[in-house]
Amino acid sequence: MMDLVFKVTGEGGESRDILVRIHEPTRNTPEGKWPWVTPVEVDGRSYNVPGEDPLDAIESGARHAAILLRELHGDALDPPLEPRMKEGQ
Repeated sequence: MMDLVFKVTGEGGESRDILVRIHEPTRNTPEGKWPWVTPVEVDGRSYNVPGEDPLDAIESGARHAAILLRELHGDALDPPLEPRMKEGQ
């Protein structure tokens, strides 16, 4: 599992930590659409991100977290994130 901590400063000037946690990928059931899935937590919310293989699932999970953080907090993140395309583009 990988933990990443970002700081975000709100409009009132108070900063808080945002934790991104990327878990180890697991194999989906044979009837699943995608062979692999990586659980990702962003600021306490959980997402299961699919992938073709374990590394693809991790990469997709990291991309998903970056898109969420960038859309929610934009330039207020420390360390900053570069803009990304929306998922599926």
